[in-house]
Amino acid sequence: MRTLYLGKWLYTADAAGTVIEDFAMLTEGEQILWVKKREETDQTEADQVIDLKDAYVVPGFIDCHVHFLGSTSHGGGDYANENREIANVVCEGAAHAKQLLKAGVVACRDLGSYKGYVLGIRDAINRGLIVGPKILACSYAVCARGGHGYEISYEVDDQDQMRGAVRQVIKDGADVVKLMVSGGVNSPGPEPGPCELTWEEIQTGIETAHNWGRKVGVHAHGNTAIRRCVDAGVDSIEHGVFMTEDIMDKMSAQGTFLVPTLCAPYYAVNEGIRLEPDNPDHKKSKEVLQRHRDVLKRCWEKGVKIAMGTDAGCPFNPYEAAAHEMVLMVMAGLTPKAALDAATRGGAELLDLPELGSLEAGKKASFVCLKGNPLEKIDYVDELTALYMDGKKVNLD
Repeated sequence: MRTLYLGKWLYTADAAGTVIEDFAMLTEGEQILWVKKREETDQTEADQVIDLKDAYVVPGFIDCHVHFLGSTSHGGGDYANENREIANVVCEGAAHAKQLLKAGVVACRDLGSYKGYVLGIRDAINRGLIVGPKILACSYAVCARGGHGYEISYEVDDQDQMRGAVRQVIKDGADVVKLMVSGGVNSPGPEPGPCELTWEEIQTGIETAHNWGRKVGVHAHGNTAIRRCVDAGVDSIEHGVFMTEDIMDKMSAQGTFLVPTLCAPYYAVNEGIRLEPDNPDHKKSKEVLQRHRDVLKRCWEKGVKIAMGTDAGCPFNPYEAAAHEMVLMVMAGLTPKAALDAATRGGAELLDLPELGSLEAGKKASFVCLKGNPLEKIDYVDELTALYMDGKKVNLD
């Protein structure tokens, strides 16, 4: 069936950043056939017409860093509790998937889940058993023995074990590979966010994943960890708090993505300190909050590729507020257009989802309707009025 959508304003997020006022968009099934000015169209081409009225339409958002099986209400996940009931954990993940939809997220990347159960949620969504965004997932991450994130990771001690762990993740069914390369911002060591894997382990992990056709995202806060990963050809740096400008230059030259996850320290500070005032991790997040934002701004100025990621599922970081990452990006110094591009076409490029990321002929009809113009006021990304995925309206109730 051919459907003609009519509306007030549409941002295509194409390479030219085209805005079409008083637009018409024709779709067939889940695919966009064309997007034009309404005055240039013939409505007889459509089997049905849907008037989106005063909505401001943008492509569906892509969140490149989530943890579906976290428990945001108490410190970001009861990962270490071996007594968690499987059914309860998986049902929580399914609920979190619906919450991401409410934020306008049509695709996402899970970078580490309790016992790898996110793969089942991914597959259930693909089969149409439950409703949620398209998921790419790593299942387990990979870390040094006892290292940061060990609760959701395969632990390794050397190169051979690293190679085996990456191959096991892929055997499990992972779409991507996640390496936990540094500690957290408050981890003990010779520098902030100390490197917990050796150069040889990092190189082996990235090389093995690439040999098997998987991209690699790395948890990396500290300068040494980030530098080693960029030198080894990683696809994306997650967080990047203590990155220096020479690394930014190399990332820009290589096309390495930064996924900043500004929501992670933001909610740790705004909710975590209020509820857990003595938690040293939350206090450290407050200390690095501005540095984190400054790193993002400088990366953007230097031409580093940016993709949106929220780290939803980590401490007090809500899934349904994922779009607020764009507001924080603008607070850091990006333009509203740059933030929107990171959440749409940037995410589509990083996750190899060419059917998403912009509203153009040949792409999927997956889009968000907002109350106001986000290019004028980015806060409107938090005011979603409707979501369409693959040409169908999603029930957000």
